[in-house]
Amino acid sequence: MTTLCIQSIFSNLFFYQQNYLQIIQNPEQYYTAVENAFVNTFPFRQQPLFLGDLLQLWFGHKWKIQNPNNLLVQKNTLNVNESSPLYVFQLGGELFLGANTALAWSVAENKIVSIQVKSIWQYAVFSHLCHRPKVFKQNQAIA
Repeated sequence: MTTLCIQSIFSNLFFYQQNYLQIIQNPEQYYTAVENAFVNTFPFRQQPLFLGDLLQLWFGHKWKIQNPNNLLVQKNTLNVNESSPLYVFQLGGELFLGANTALAWSVAENKIVSIQVKSIWQYAVFSHLCHRPKVFKQNQAIA
């Protein structure tokens, strides 16, 4: 099975934007693994994020940071605006205590950056609300 890296996704972002709907409807494409893409929030277990999850979250503007108000200003020195957003692909922290870090692709810097977000609640909830296609198994017995 193919594993994509974040850099290759952003090198071909136009392709993913054009084929977004096809990808999220096709289980084989949807469940393409993405290197280091996951949600790890205490007290829950780590949940992997797949290509389809990330595309839904990014293109639905749920994991796309375009406003510096979502970041802890004293911990982040990045310039964030609508023309140079951050695309979050990894989230870790504690839902109750607030030690929240994330990895994101910076459009302005064209690289992966580590950021601190104010709250991971919204990001965690949106990741769990992704609509995933059912995986069809050909060799599965019927009754």
